[in-house]
Amino acid sequence: MRRWTDIWQFMGLRVINAIARSVPVKHEGVAYGDAPRHHLDWYRHPTPGTRPLVLFFYGGNWRSGRRQDYRFVADTLMTLGCDVAVPDYRLYPHVRFDDILLDARRATETVLARIDPAQPLILMGHSAGAQIGALLTLDASLLSNPARITGFVGLAGPYDFYPFTEDDHWELFGPEPAYPASQPVNFVRADAPPLFLLHGADDTRVRRGHSKSLMQKQQAAGGHAERRVYPGLGHVHLLLAFSRLHRRDHPVVQDVATIIETLGADQRSGS
Repeated sequence: MRRWTDIWQFMGLRVINAIARSVPVKHEGVAYGDAPRHHLDWYRHPTPGTRPLVLFFYGGNWRSGRRQDYRFVADTLMTLGCDVAVPDYRLYPHVRFDDILLDARRATETVLARIDPAQPLILMGHSAGAQIGALLTLDASLLSNPARITGFVGLAGPYDFYPFTEDDHWELFGPEPAYPASQPVNFVRADAPPLFLLHGADDTRVRRGHSKSLMQKQQAAGGHAERRVYPGLGHVHLLLAFSRLHRRDHPVVQDVATIIETLGADQRSGS
C-alpha cells in the first residue's frame, strides 16, 4: 500500500477535494471583514436541525493556506453530523500574529452571531490552526462570550513552543512583550471548555510533547483535557485521516466522532 505521505504528494489537495463531496451540502461564502482574506466557507446540511458546528482553522506555519483546500475536512465532519465553517485569515509576513489572531477572533464572533445559542460550537484546528483554536478556547479575553465555546479539538498543535526555534518566529510573534500571548499553555484555567488533544507518535514537525504539556497544565489548573497519541502517524497524517480515501474506520476520525457526540450531549444536558 502506498504510504500516506506519497499519496499526499502524488494526488495533492485538489484531487483530494475533488473526491470529497459525498454528502448533500448547502454552501455559503461569508465575509467577516473587509480584507480579501476575511472570508469563510460555511457548509450546512440541507435538512433542518440543530447540529454541532465545527469551526476549523487550518495550519501552514501561519504563512500559507486557503480555505478552499480544506473542503475534504468539512466533508468528513459533515458525515459525522456536523455543520462546518472554514475561515481564511491573513498570513505572515504580510502581518504578524496579533493580526492573524484578530482575524480568527472576528471569524469566530461572526459565526457566533449567526447561530442559535443552543447550537454547540466546537473549535478545531490542525498545526498552526490548532494553536489559534487553543488560544481562542483558553484565553477568556479574546471573545465577547467565551462560554459559547463548547470544546476544542486540536490536531498536531504547537501549544508550548517558547523560546522559539525558528528564526522568523521571533518576528512573527513579536514584539517581545507579546511573546507570552502566543502560548496556549499560559492561559490554562479550570473553567475552560474541554480540550481534546490529538497527536501522531511519529510527528517530527510538532512534537507530541506540546499536547502533553498543555494537557498536564490544564489538568493541574483543574480543567478538563484529554490526549490521544496515534502510533505510526506523522504531522500531516492526522489531517489526511479526513480524506475520503482514509476516513472509513480510521481511529482519528472515530475518535473525533466520539468527541463531537460527547460535546453535543454535554451541551444538550447543560453540563
